Amino acid sequence: MISDKKPVQDFIQLLDQHGIREIIICPGSRNAPFSISLAEDTRFNVHSIVDERSAAFAALGMAQQFDHTVALICTSGTAALNFAPALAEAFYQRVPLLVITADRPVEWVDQGEGQSIRQRDVYRNYVKASYEIAEEASEGDLVWYNVRIMDEAMRLANEGVRGPVHLNFPLREPLYKLSEDKRDSVKMISRANAQLRLVDDELNALRGRIASAQKIMVLAGQMQADGDMLKAIDAFGKRGNVAILTEAHSNLAGSGFITTIDRMLAALTDNEKHYLQPDLLITVGHNIISRKIKTLLRTSQTEHWHVDISGEGLDTLKRLTKVIPVTPTEFFQNMDSADELSASDYGNKLMEWNQLAQQAANDFLKHSSWSDLSAFEQIHQAIPALSDVQMGNSSAVRYILLNDARPDLRYFGNRGVAGIDGCTSTAVGACYASKRLTTLISGDIAFFYDNNAFWNSLDKSHLKIIVINNGGGGIFRIIDGPDHDSNALETFFETAHQRSAAGPANMYGIPFQSADNLESLAQGLHWLYMVSGCAILEVNTPRLENSHVLRNYFRHIAEARKN
Repeated sequence: MISDKKPVQDFIQLLDQHGIREIIICPGSRNAPFSISLAEDTRFNVHSIVDERSAAFAALGMAQQFDHTVALICTSGTAALNFAPALAEAFYQRVPLLVITADRPVEWVDQGEGQSIRQRDVYRNYVKASYEIAEEASEGDLVWYNVRIMDEAMRLANEGVRGPVHLNFPLREPLYKLSEDKRDSVKMISRANAQLRLVDDELNALRGRIASAQKIMVLAGQMQADGDMLKAIDAFGKRGNVAILTEAHSNLAGSGFITTIDRMLAALTDNEKHYLQPDLLITVGHNIISRKIKTLLRTSQTEHWHVDISGEGLDTLKRLTKVIPVTPTEFFQNMDSADELSASDYGNKLMEWNQLAQQAANDFLKHSSWSDLSAFEQIHQAIPALSDVQMGNSSAVRYILLNDARPDLRYFGNRGVAGIDGCTSTAVGACYASKRLTTLISGDIAFFYDNNAFWNSLDKSHLKIIVINNGGGGIFRIIDGPDHDSNALETFFETAHQRSAAGPANMYGIPFQSADNLESLAQGLHWLYMVSGCAILEVNTPRLENSHVLRNYFRHIAEARKN
């Protein structure tokens, strides 16, 4: 049986034709036609998640790992607004989501009817497109219109530059009437596969510029792991005039890559920082985390190419001169055939500086006191090979980036917008989808903020959670800005607290241990990866000392060059 509403019937048939199998429904009344139609339909994996904000982030994590559209369905009113944070993240991270909001009939909007708000185009700034279904269409042109825009929405989410797409469904009572599931055929419009290519003249010009440049820097931001891309950029980096700087969430790591940008920059003199500024900068991916490299490059006079299939001019560094609208993989594969390799030693010089910074950092850590810094180093080394890391935002991701990215791990994080609001829910959805061992490394504030991540039936058996509890938002003690001696820092920036992750762990029946020094952390990490199923390890570090240790770390690296 299925809902008697024709738009809902056609929508479900199109879901099947487009291969959208994972669906999250947030319980409610106005979306009942979807719930009663999908609950017993064995073509789909349907999940119920009460908290709409958590549900949307879980869908984000699922789509990130399935590499395919996940559908989200909610009732009318403020329920729809709670999807918005995850949709913004998906939009900037280019993750395909199909968002369905049930709505009141249009005549009841702004008329004092409960759970009724202005839902049409409610996400307009953070979706690829938004559509409203013609209410109660049962025949003729309105059915044709509904099927066409539903089909278009499903295609659009998963093609080209992917992202979330919104369908608003005004639904009139009665909401619970059923009819036989006849599975009438609907018109799905197929789309031919096509890809942009560089014309020969442009390709030759790009190769010539690369051959003539003395200092080429490749800077990689957030990207999905891609073996072909890794191979292509590694081959490109064999040139003496090329240095490749990456961050963990680019999933580009290896012996030829500098993956600890801030650590390397700390070791450089002013003259060396000037030399580091390239003649030609090539950026790929999105969201560069390092503030230090962005600040340095924004003051340079470099020529800047951005390689992105969308053709969007991402001018983060304010130096953009050329947009190259092909995939980074294709770009570097084509550049690898350049006729001559430069005699420049730019790449080797930066690798040498990186190694000196690494040695200085290792020396410091041997004698460092217990802190976030020493904890993150031990944690990063202990993560099992061939598994996934979900990185929390704020200080968590920055500490991870002070450790050399491991080629045997895949790194993910909500760096599209970089909010803390859904890191745990995203990890839960990702773990469910990938079935790979997944370690979420989260700060305490982000973890407590998103406790509803555990209030669902998604399989979490492969998820391990490490909560760095430093008693507040530690990021505000390590960035410039807040007055470190003011009451405002503790109350309105850092949000100091004395809570423990033991509470949420007990509430949801999740095994829990804590650590407060290197010895107990080693024991805790061993337990975490040996215990069956989802588990939480809380790592308690000194709130007031962490920032001092980190500043001494960078100071030691800088001074090591002088000795």
